[in-house]
Order: sequence, then C-alpha cells, then structure tokens
Amino acid sequence: PAVDRALRMLVTLQKSNGGRTVSDLARDLAIPKSSAHQIAATLRYHGFLEQDKHTRSYRLGPGLGNMLSHRRLHVELPALARPYLERLAETARMTALLGVREADHVVLVAKVESPTPFDISAPIGHVLDINAGVFGKLFAAEQHEEPSGNMPIAVPPAYTSKSITGLNEYTRELRTVEKHGYALDLEEYLDGVVAIGAPVRDVRGHILGAICLVGLAVSHGRQQLTELERPVRAACEALCQDFGTSTNQAMNSTDTALETGA
Repeated sequence: PAVDRALRMLVTLQKSNGGRTVSDLARDLAIPKSSAHQIAATLRYHGFLEQDKHTRSYRLGPGLGNMLSHRRLHVELPALARPYLERLAETARMTALLGVREADHVVLVAKVESPTPFDISAPIGHVLDINAGVFGKLFAAEQHEEPSGNMPIAVPPAYTSKSITGLNEYTRELRTVEKHGYALDLEEYLDGVVAIGAPVRDVRGHILGAICLVGLAVSHGRQQLTELERPVRAACEALCQDFGTSTNQAMNSTDTALETGA
C-alpha cells in the first residue's frame, strides 16, 4: 500500500501544472495528511520530489529523470549501437567500442571485438578518465565550441611520451577535432595503441559519448585511421538519429502510460 501511494503521488504531481502541498496531496490521494507528509518527505529525501522553500509545495525532482537517463545510456543506447559496432569492427579489423559520459569519467557500455587475433580489447563497464584518448579530445572540443571556451584552461595529464603537453598544440588539436568531427589517438593514451572516434549526440546536440575503433599501432597508422573517418562518423550519425527517434517514442509511451494508468 505504501508503494502504491508513493507511485500515485508521483503520477499526481506529473499531471499537476504547479506544485501541490501536503494537504493537496492528501486530498488527491484520499489518504491521511500525516501519511502524505511521510511519503512526500521520503520521496524528497531520495531526490524524486523537490519542495518550494516559500510555498512548501512539492513538485517532481530529478531522481526519475536520472534513472531514466541511466537506463537509456546503459541499456537502450548499447542495444541500438550493436549493429553499427559489428559492421565497423568487421570493416576496420579493429575493436569497436561505445563509451558514454558520466560525470568526470567515461564508461564503456558496448563493444565488438576485432576479428583479428591479438588485438586490443576492453571489458564492458571499464571506466576511463574523462581526459583519456579520443574521448577526452571529443569532450574537450565540445567545451571549446562554447562561447566561453576559446582556450582550454589546461592540458590533460601526459599518459605516454607521445601525449600532447603544450597548450598551443592542444588548442590546435581541439580546433581540428571541431572542424572535422572526429578525433585521433596516436599512442597518446597507451603505448602501441591507436584509435579513431566520433561523437554520439542527444537530440539537443550534446555529446553523450563516442564510438571509437581501437587497434595496434603496428597495424594501423595515421593514414589507415584517417580512411576510417567516414564510416565511423556515418555510424555515429545514424546512431544519433536512432537514439533521437527512440527518445521521442519513450517520451510518448511514458505520457500515454501515465494518462491511462498502464
């Protein structure tokens, strides 16, 4: 019964044009005011509700959105990306990875191993620093595009002897990434390992993560990587479109379910 009341409270607030006080919620749900207060306070504690400081009324908080976003990035996006990763891995003879951004790091959420033996691999769930390799350049380039981001504040830490360490050189690199829409990693994150990647964006154009191809430097030089730019970017653009369509469908389905009580 308590769970049922909590869920009905969330649905009530979702349908409400403005906030609802404890008295309003108790009346809406036909429950005692003390019960409404306890449920609302608990949902607020866990981030599912917010309370106005002046009116003391409640409204939906960020908790539900955060859970939905996490599911979409870790379940739906990898499933949509799988066919594209398979084609890229087969075409390039490299390992294809999908990483998504979470706070100050990147999480690998999908992969297709290279069909070539003794190539590079990484487990799903592996966490990378936000500055690492291709991912770092793509996210930094997005900040560089913003009006306040004309110059990077600092250069990321050097991971190898080939990492970029000069601010001017790093800035030029970001401008190149911004201009061409993809990034290269030429043994800058791991010795002997190269990569090429392009951004995966949401419906607002913000970077969620990236698809990248990773391989051994002895097998893939700059020229070979550059030749893969078009299929990598095409895969990312198609995935962005799929994800945007899926987002709209998910929003419509959620609205319908809430309206019908399904």
